[in-house]
Amino acid sequence: MLSKYWKYIMISAVIVNLISIKGFPMAIGALYLPVLFKIIKLQINLSQGLVDQVNASTFVKGNQTGVIISVLCCIVITVLLFKPLGNFYDNLDGFLGLLITISPFTLVIGAILLILTAVGIIQAAKSQFRSVNITKTR
Repeated sequence: MLSKYWKYIMISAVIVNLISIKGFPMAIGALYLPVLFKIIKLQINLSQGLVDQVNASTFVKGNQTGVIISVLCCIVITVLLFKPLGNFYDNLDGFLGLLITISPFTLVIGAILLILTAVGIIQAAKSQFRSVNITKTR
């Protein structure tokens, strides 16, 4: 189900993380995740003629780890930036100060949406490349 709506979830993740102000690394990470499709397609194109027979699902499975690591890194970077940017965040007032005040809630929602985006993209990649098989031509 997530594979059908991953684009909308990704857009929501970007918007919510940008609204939280503190979640901008997660917003950038959400925008990075669709690169998975290009990476898999590139791997398939590079493998043609080099291997006897490979199923594209091998590349999808191999890149799942990369997606998980990138999501974790985005979350860790977001948390690590709290300390050095703390004074900056504390000095914001008005509307931006209000957004900083509600940022704990928006950060949690943004992190959940980022994780759902990653799951949806992996599912979509699995379904898109399910029928692609690579065979070596002699």
